[in-house]
Amino acid sequence: MSSSRDRLQQLLDGDLSPEDIAEDPALVSLADRLYGIKIAPARPKKARDMVDNPVADVTEVAPPTDMLIEVIGDIGTAAPLPDLPAGGLPAIAPIPGAKGKMNPLVYGLGAGLAFVVANLFGLFQSVLGNNCQASDLCPADGYTRMNLLDLHNLDTGMGWSLPLQEGAYGIPDVVAVLVLTISIVVLMRRS
Repeated sequence: MSSSRDRLQQLLDGDLSPEDIAEDPALVSLADRLYGIKIAPARPKKARDMVDNPVADVTEVAPPTDMLIEVIGDIGTAAPLPDLPAGGLPAIAPIPGAKGKMNPLVYGLGAGLAFVVANLFGLFQSVLGNNCQASDLCPADGYTRMNLLDLHNLDTGMGWSLPLQEGAYGIPDVVAVLVLTISIVVLMRRS
């Protein structure tokens, strides 16, 4: 392990000759990538194929170089900086119409939120609760909050529930408050 590290360090220091590098394919690849030296890789042979043939000298494909940084040449001269006025930079004028106008949809969503919150406290029972049949659970019995999913059943007890003061609220009420509030916040941030 330390011999391979030593050989790698020798390669990085430039102490190995091309003949020394040709024996190790990993060093050949590193020499090519690091220094641009093309060395014909050694072809490993099996022990049975080894014959006492004279070893051919390793030839370099490209001349060795000591350059580690490639110099591209003149790219061009930099453009001169524009002359700035004396003193400071002028103030940036505000963009006209960027802020100040609110989306009309925000007003509609705000009205819807006000309706849902007022309904949670049972404020619409005196206006819409007169049509309820007396045999059902109606606003006269204390059920003053309209069920948002049963607005078509306001003439029966299915359309009414206990108000928030009694500790009762429904999932549609919570969802409506959350969705309307988030929608208003998002639209106000965009405008």
